[in-house]
Amino acid sequence: MNRQNWVEIDLEIESLCKLHDEAIANYEKCREFANRMALFLSELEDLGCQSIANMAMDILMFCNPKVASHCDKASMEKGRLDHMKAEIEKKLRECK
Repeated sequence: MNRQNWVEIDLEIESLCKLHDEAIANYEKCREFANRMALFLSELEDLGCQSIANMAMDILMFCNPKVASHCDKASMEKGRLDHMKAEIEKKLRECK
């Protein structure tokens, strides 16, 4: 993978982290997050980023949007997102 791919992946994870923060108590944003994460997972698989794709799959496995309810796994998912973000940033630094 080239540096530009990692830059785009880094931008997307930043956007997904922000959306997740907004989605904690917002069902529509939560569904949007789950949909975008699924698309991101597909893109990662297409690019051959298996370790990062596995992290995305773990996030999706526990993401369960609920109407009129606060996400009970929000802090766990945030931790997974932060770990994924750190791994992507590490890959980006390695491409310099």
